[in-house]
Amino acid sequence: MEISATTLRLFVRYIIQTMDDRDLLKKYEPVLRFAKSERFFPMAVEPYLDRCYLLPGGPQGAVELLMHLSDPVRTRLGKLQSGEYFLRFVNDPLIDSDIWIWWGVLSAVAAVTGWFTSGWLGVVIALVLALIAAFIIFIQASPIRLRIFPAAFAALFFLAMGVAPIWFFLRPHPYISLEVEYLVLFPIYLVALFYIFVRTMKFIFDHIVPEAPGLMLDVISNATETVARKSYFQYAEMTEGERQPVYYGRVVREQDEDRNHWTILQYHYFYAFNDWRLGANGVNHHEGDWEMVAVYLKNDVPYAMLFSQHGSGAMELWGDVRRVKDENGNETTHPIVYAALGSHANYSKPEVIRIHHLFNEGFVQRFLYWTDGLLRFLFLLFNPSQRARQIALHELTTHPATALTEETFANLRDEKDHYVVNLPMEIATGDGVRIGVDGDHEHEEVGKSTSYLKRVMSDRQVTHPPSREWKQILLSDEIKWVEYKGLWGVKSILKDESGPPGPKWDRPDQFFSIHPRVRWERPLEWLKELESKR
Repeated sequence: MEISATTLRLFVRYIIQTMDDRDLLKKYEPVLRFAKSERFFPMAVEPYLDRCYLLPGGPQGAVELLMHLSDPVRTRLGKLQSGEYFLRFVNDPLIDSDIWIWWGVLSAVAAVTGWFTSGWLGVVIALVLALIAAFIIFIQASPIRLRIFPAAFAALFFLAMGVAPIWFFLRPHPYISLEVEYLVLFPIYLVALFYIFVRTMKFIFDHIVPEAPGLMLDVISNATETVARKSYFQYAEMTEGERQPVYYGRVVREQDEDRNHWTILQYHYFYAFNDWRLGANGVNHHEGDWEMVAVYLKNDVPYAMLFSQHGSGAMELWGDVRRVKDENGNETTHPIVYAALGSHANYSKPEVIRIHHLFNEGFVQRFLYWTDGLLRFLFLLFNPSQRARQIALHELTTHPATALTEETFANLRDEKDHYVVNLPMEIATGDGVRIGVDGDHEHEEVGKSTSYLKRVMSDRQVTHPPSREWKQILLSDEIKWVEYKGLWGVKSILKDESGPPGPKWDRPDQFFSIHPRVRWERPLEWLKELESKR
């Protein structure tokens, strides 16, 4: 078989173009710095897909899925045209969402059996046992529930102990006169009751209220704390044979209306799980996580760098980007990126962000954190400490119109100068694992995350990649999973708790149509959008 000269030239041109793309990506390859206690690092997609179940999220997806049942997941994804799918990474048959089906079936069987054996008495016994089993299942489904419910029962016990003596004063006592009962014993009881009430409320605000938003999200989410922990163990198993962290590189060349030639170097990172809520009191958990940074070359000169952050992003001009320095102290072309703990959002400098705007898009999350702030504000207002009461009264008198808003609660401090509300945080300190080219990294700027982490987070088990050098994989037409339009993690009731879309396709819009992501299809438009926000 003879190969024409044109075909040969095209083949050689393709090889040269591919080599150029790899070299360009290598030249500006970022260094990622992670916070201490980070559990998940950029990995190859294929091992993740091999662990996943592909499930339909709608009727069209169910019909189309039947046509490709024999194909493995990693090859099946590129053949699916619909976006009505989601991947499920943790497939334990006794995870929170599945065990309730078994509970319902077994409870119905027990009730029917009870009816035929003992009549209504058997049904009642079966229902009581079913309720007890439901409570045990609910408690053991996630560690956060094991932490909060014993504390809640302890608080209820102390409140009951404080209220119980009231019955003593409602009954006559032949050996105690009314004068002694109401002039001596009753004041003593009121003082003791007040003390017990204050201490119990402090216990509630120290041990229960901080966990309440996380508990509510854990209950209504399919990405529970248990799923987060199991995802970590599966991730650790998957990466035992893969020594290098992975990024997926893509080079886009475009020309703007002013005839400027742009070369956009995209670095896509895939993480097996986003455990932001567990790691930093964040807004969500979800299986799968796609993040990206991009270097923009304008007429072959570095112009800017863009950082993906929770579906949006940020921009830094190249002159402001922190870069790796060589042994002689000279700046290289390798930018430094700080990945936030759990969420993996990318930042240009080490920082800890604590603002309520992080959950502006999630109505449920906003309501939970606002309720947390309201309860703590009321606790300050009726606190036995005069200084605490003055803080709340000062807000009411000086800012009556905004005293009960998210902004006020976010910045409110108690009498010990501690924030009263546990807001989500982006802990992008860079004091943990460093991945990328070597250099004078001893003098790279980092923050300190241990001041913000819970003790259990600081000491939690982590698995670091053995190699700190990147493995580059060039995104090409041969990688079929890029065309997958569904979600890369389990689907949840809350949008923010569902798996994310992939690197190319965005979530379906309100009319259920699917479009490519702006940063993939129109990267110059993404640049203009972020430039306008500076």
